[in-house]
Amino acid sequence: MAEMTSLERCMTVLQGGIPDRVPVCLENFMHAAAVSGYTIREYCLDGDKMAQAQITAWQKFGHDMIDLENGVAALAQAVGCEVEFTDDAAPWVIAPALESLEQVDELKPIDPYQDGTLPEMLKATRLIAQEVGQHVCLLSEADQGPFSLAAQIVSPADFLIALVEPHKEALVHRLLEYAYEQVLRYARALIDAGAHLTMMGESISGPDVCSPAVYRRFAFPYQKRLIETLRVEGKEIGMHICGNATKIIEPMVNTGSIFLQVDYKINHDVCKGVTQGKTTLIGTVDPSSVMTLGTPERVLEKARYDIDHLAQNAGFILSPGCTLPHTAPDENVLALVEAAKVYGQYQ
Repeated sequence: MAEMTSLERCMTVLQGGIPDRVPVCLENFMHAAAVSGYTIREYCLDGDKMAQAQITAWQKFGHDMIDLENGVAALAQAVGCEVEFTDDAAPWVIAPALESLEQVDELKPIDPYQDGTLPEMLKATRLIAQEVGQHVCLLSEADQGPFSLAAQIVSPADFLIALVEPHKEALVHRLLEYAYEQVLRYARALIDAGAHLTMMGESISGPDVCSPAVYRRFAFPYQKRLIETLRVEGKEIGMHICGNATKIIEPMVNTGSIFLQVDYKINHDVCKGVTQGKTTLIGTVDPSSVMTLGTPERVLEKARYDIDHLAQNAGFILSPGCTLPHTAPDENVLALVEAAKVYGQYQ
């Protein structure tokens, strides 16, 4: 088979085909900032720096999919949460937008072109698409999905408690409906800016936090509707859930998501069996103990394990299982990319 471009390689896999080899995605916004000499704060607040850092990282490591994000609080900030930015850690929500769930109707729709850091993400998306979008697959993340965004708006603790209080169920669904609409607005804007596809993070809905029953009742319907709505418009959105998502892998597949980004805690064989021929798995090398604290040899070992267990008959993109710390050694990142070149056959 002739050698493909990175974009061709990724799109072939996502469309259910078998490319020349396994592609590599890097979840690396903090690491990309470090490679270019920026603090995480500088990176997250400046679209020019985001674009430059991601292009520099792509030129250095040669991965196939650029995973553009600026943390997990961009939408939360845009809807009114207070967010803290620091030099050496991802931004996080330090105060919710609402004091109580009963205030849900006070929330205003976002404007992705005006609110918070969303315009900077759109700028970075446009710059990367213009510079390298013909060669590399650009995944611009739409931040949190409806369930996780809703939890941030009122605080995760209050939101999770409300899920088991029957008299608050109508309010919960009003908040989820609002969150769904904001994710939809942002996802549309990112793809209109030039991203090939986008993604929602829904880790708060995963089994490490919620029961599978809660996932099916409160998270699944909004995820599925979001995916279907965008697909009708010719836009694709994937989903990321941290932790051991094995217990909900079947409903995750049933959302229709074009890919599922998962981490090292999953049961690889079970998840591959459920997803085979239905969607693409992205992952799953441990970003901390392997990618950051391990050796290049350890990275190669774990990457080869993932390829052996997840790349049978297509449907797999090699990646860290979650965001790379900014302290991950460059040689380990190079080892991950090298593993796909050496071992990345779909057999």
